[in-house]
Amino acid sequence: MIVPISFICGVTTLDYDHTAMLGSTIESIAWHKAGIFKNGGMAVVSKQPNAAMQMLKKRASCKNCLIWVAPPFNAYGWPLRNVEYGISGIHQQLNITLAFQLVKLWLEKVHKFTDLFKHIENTSLSNPEMSPAFVVPQKFLDGIRLCQWHGRSQIIKRGSVTYYLDGAHTPKSLECCMEWFLSEKQKGSRSWECDPFQILLFHCTGTRDPAIFLPELSKYKFSLALFCPAQLNPVTDLHSDQADYTHSIHQQLIRIADHAAMWRDFNFADSSAEEFDCVQKAMERIEKLGAEKKEVVVLVTGSLHLVGSVLAALDFKSIFLA
Repeated sequence: MIVPISFICGVTTLDYDHTAMLGSTIESIAWHKAGIFKNGGMAVVSKQPNAAMQMLKKRASCKNCLIWVAPPFNAYGWPLRNVEYGISGIHQQLNITLAFQLVKLWLEKVHKFTDLFKHIENTSLSNPEMSPAFVVPQKFLDGIRLCQWHGRSQIIKRGSVTYYLDGAHTPKSLECCMEWFLSEKQKGSRSWECDPFQILLFHCTGTRDPAIFLPELSKYKFSLALFCPAQLNPVTDLHSDQADYTHSIHQQLIRIADHAAMWRDFNFADSSAEEFDCVQKAMERIEKLGAEKKEVVVLVTGSLHLVGSVLAALDFKSIFLA
């Protein structure tokens, strides 16, 4: 869908994703992402690598589009000392400040709420390219506290098994995922009777290179790594929502075998790897281990499709409603 006119648009921190379509350099990715900028419009962007920022500014100038950088999280006037936000992880602060600026501009431009925000001028004076921070209204505090995004920085406890789910599928998002995982695992350790048995459940889809992710993940001493396609069950019906029209099941299983072999190469005897043809069978393996051990920790990452299937296997809808 093409949106011919937009008053305000935003760009989150750019990373190497969809490179087959957007290009293999951060400049090329930024060029394509700036396609949402419209003539005479406004744009706010998160802090970017310098090369990406220069390209975004160049594209904004060509389109006569005003562009600002969202201010740091701590530049705002917070009514509370401890700010609570529904999606955990320190990296969410970048998304929050970008969202604040977009909503503020929309309310001022479209609804003429010019008196709602008390600017903190020192943020824009020190950097004219940065949009000014402001005293955060209570409605904004409520918004970030109640915000949820299933499959992103999400924790689900099932008996002795604790699932940590984050569909990180780019180098930067994996870095953020691991920072969140280690922080949350440290908090959870206060209630554990013993050191947990630590499992990685991983899959990366399409043309993404597992060699970008697995060496980094291998640093974190998982006792067991499980690899499977993102489908919940083996798909034989091509009309199924889970059917993969791009890769045959044979191709997917070859990819899974490659993931496992790569993991063994990186970990030697420190961690074993197992392969499954669907998420449901991997989950059955996890449940069996949960029945044998006092504490099991599972990190599910690498693909939002994988995370979605795990949520389905956990019957997450009923968990959430409860």
